[in-house]
Amino acid sequence: MNKLFFFLLLFPFHTLAQTMLTSGDYGGEMIMAYDKNTKNVTGYFESYTGLDEETKHPKFSCIFYLEGKLTTNKIKIKTYYPKDSSNDLIVGELQLINDTEIKVHLPEEHGGCWNVRQFADEPVDFTLNKSENWLQLRYATKDKVYFYSDKSDLNKLKAYILKGDIVAIEKIEGQWSFCTFKAKKTTIGWMKLEDLNRLE
Repeated sequence: MNKLFFFLLLFPFHTLAQTMLTSGDYGGEMIMAYDKNTKNVTGYFESYTGLDEETKHPKFSCIFYLEGKLTTNKIKIKTYYPKDSSNDLIVGELQLINDTEIKVHLPEEHGGCWNVRQFADEPVDFTLNKSENWLQLRYATKDKVYFYSDKSDLNKLKAYILKGDIVAIEKIEGQWSFCTFKAKKTTIGWMKLEDLNRLE
């Protein structure tokens, strides 16, 4: 028997294809990151609707963080509100259509999502708008997590994020991560990994 043919019998073609996801902005409401070394896929969805005339703030919100291991084109993902990873946990499914398009489906809705964007009725499509050099998305697990100008406790900055805030990590060196936080003002610097959520 031909050696190559025997090899393909043992390892079907679909297992040889490398599963990839492009990190970046998927339509303004969803951001995604993929770390090809660890296979970690992380994402964050945030959307609002309606307006409260008294407070001038949106009436409804749909917010959740997601994480999983991208080993095949269809994987299980853990989704939850960053400040409540245990009580708000919903295990759903992420399907990779190609390296710039995904579908997310959940068996039930997170609080508020039924008024904003429904994920339980059918899978929701997201397509890449802008690629980024992100390895991971993580959130602050302490009340205040500070930025540092370099990988040293001596170089602590005044800038910080609050518990539950999301940062995009571009590189990890030891126990430090180089992060970007986007709000009204974009902040860039180093953060301690111990101050951010852990990935499996």
